[in-house]
Amino acid sequence: MNRAAAAIFLVLLCSACPKRLEFGPEGRIEDAPTLYQHVRERQAQVVNLEGDAKLRVESPQGSGTLGTFLSITRPGLIHLETYDFFNRPVASLVSDGARFGVYQAQGNTYFQGPSSPENVSRFLPIVLPSEELVAVMLGQVPLLPPETMTLALDEKERVYVLTLVRGAAKQTLRVDPRHLRVVKSEVRGVPGYDLAFEDFKQRGELLFPGKVILTASQADTQLELRYTEITLNGRPDLTLYELTPPEGARVVEVDAQGRELPG
Repeated sequence: MNRAAAAIFLVLLCSACPKRLEFGPEGRIEDAPTLYQHVRERQAQVVNLEGDAKLRVESPQGSGTLGTFLSITRPGLIHLETYDFFNRPVASLVSDGARFGVYQAQGNTYFQGPSSPENVSRFLPIVLPSEELVAVMLGQVPLLPPETMTLALDEKERVYVLTLVRGAAKQTLRVDPRHLRVVKSEVRGVPGYDLAFEDFKQRGELLFPGKVILTASQADTQLELRYTEITLNGRPDLTLYELTPPEGARVVEVDAQGRELPG
């Protein structure tokens, strides 16, 4: 074998070799409770977010992509504005954790009432408590409070597999072994949704996903949030969470189930 052929052979051989798994400073974690605690700590590092994103919605009610401005602060402060291709306002959602307001440009109508999952779903085609919506948009997985948990290492997928069980519910978390961030969550046994986090980037001292995908199979709905320009853990503008109907809008009061109340 001449030198050129040998060099090509070595390149092909090395490209076929699996990359060595990289672990963080903690080394390989062997027990489930330790990894569970690390995941909780990593997720707690981000408390607020502000900036721009693209929101892709696929649902029986319709599909499309909207420009989005968002300001999110734990545990339940939400300010979202969506715009069409021509940068015209489509809708907005504000919640202070207890009350909500949704403005729909088509119809010039402002709905307000308790910040229940049913009312938040007036803005997004999925029924979620505001605290869960905040967590998801902050790149976090709402974790099942486990009665039991198990841990395995999937060397092929190059992830830890942390399984949480509570009654009939099972949540399977795939966790990056180096950064100890959840990259995928699947819930089975009870109504729920799956999450995937992709395009992680270092933002200052924080590792944060550039894309969040929420899939609710029972509702045949998928939301994809792709961040374009954001800041993390800044000083939030609390005026963004004030619930004020736009001037001239028709105001509709609703109850916690989303039913319109008599005026």
